Amino acid sequence: MSARGAFVFPVHDLDRSGQNRDFPISAAWLRGALEGCEMQPAGPDGQCHVHLIKTGNDVLVQGQLDVELVVPCARCLDPVELRPHIELTLLLVPASGANARLASGDDETEVDTYDGEEVVLDRFLREAILLESPTFPLCSEACEGIRPASESVRGDASTDPRLLPLLELAKRRNWKE
Repeated sequence: MSARGAFVFPVHDLDRSGQNRDFPISAAWLRGALEGCEMQPAGPDGQCHVHLIKTGNDVLVQGQLDVELVVPCARCLDPVELRPHIELTLLLVPASGANARLASGDDETEVDTYDGEEVVLDRFLREAILLESPTFPLCSEACEGIRPASESVRGDASTDPRLLPLLELAKRRNWKE
């Protein structure tokens, strides 16, 4: 393994027939990859299965990624469990080859690169997880969200102190009528 990532494959070990690799995705790796996001790992380690093929200098990566995550509901903030099954397909070219492709005018496709003699999948796995996650996760379609405080609780500690003079006026008005 390289210090550059947890999911590193030497390019010189790959050929046209390809290689299958299975590896766990640990909760510790997920926590680090999702740092700054509301998503967190939930449950046991995830799994990733990839098939890597080298054609010329390019590397084709195909696989599946399964992880268990938890994220707050967008309406009520209760935890929502997610179990995305992510299909992964990447065509990686050497970093120097990407510049040549861009110069040739092939700008219709996005070019992902690998650097040196290793393919590092960490950033691609993180990106796939983030892209497959819902932007508005709900615990259920019927979720009503956070409920407002009942009206019988007026004047308690949860009332904004700036509103207390208005509440006093409202009480006096009701008292005189």
